[in-house]
Amino acid sequence: RAYEGAPMAGLEELKKKLQPLLFDDSDKGGVSTRVPFPEDTCDSYVVSDGGTINLLSRSFGEYNINEHGFHKRSTGPEEPDTGEKAYRCASEDMHIFGPIGSGASSVVQRAIFIPVHRILALKKINIFEKEKRQQILNEMRTLCEASCYPGLVEFQGAFYMPDSGQISIALEYMDGGSLADVIRVKKSISEPVLAHMLLKVLLGLKYLHEVRHLVHRDLKPANILVNLKGEAKITDFGVSAGLDNTMAMEP
Repeated sequence: RAYEGAPMAGLEELKKKLQPLLFDDSDKGGVSTRVPFPEDTCDSYVVSDGGTINLLSRSFGEYNINEHGFHKRSTGPEEPDTGEKAYRCASEDMHIFGPIGSGASSVVQRAIFIPVHRILALKKINIFEKEKRQQILNEMRTLCEASCYPGLVEFQGAFYMPDSGQISIALEYMDGGSLADVIRVKKSISEPVLAHMLLKVLLGLKYLHEVRHLVHRDLKPANILVNLKGEAKITDFGVSAGLDNTMAMEP
């Protein structure tokens, strides 16, 4: 995400740091040979000695991630062609305060992105378990293409720490907690307030269904975050999936 006034690395600079591992020109006379995608939608991955990890998916595309940030190299056949994307979101640019919460597959920490003094939420997921790699791909597939869409929590980038084997997905920090937290404290929310809060959530769902052809599959108050301005946004796309057919998109 291009922050105004931030010392952002350009696309070409990030591409050099996130050197692709999927091409081998050494024995091909300079002709690149792509490693084929798996036959199904399950992911595969490669880790370089320099600490860059490549996540591949036939459906989702190719992602290079290291300590310097995140680079989406291409889209998969099921995704619209939106071109390359690069995010400068380096580990050394983060000051981590402590945990916000945790779940079965991830830990979320609050951090400041030092170059722009912005508070973010870092969702840390272990890369070496297949189910968690699929969760990472689901999250990045959904949010990378809609980083500022109303009703969806904003994607700010990602980075990989070789020492811990974790990918940190940087997300917009929602300072009001989840809708489940609000209900637990307030006991009830008036219909006008709830209608105002959830309008953008419905817009986000409409975008996911009609434009991206995705379903969230785990929508509940705990996965709707709110901020102190009263805005509500959907999060946790780890089990999201594509709609099976056009009949599923009928209203």
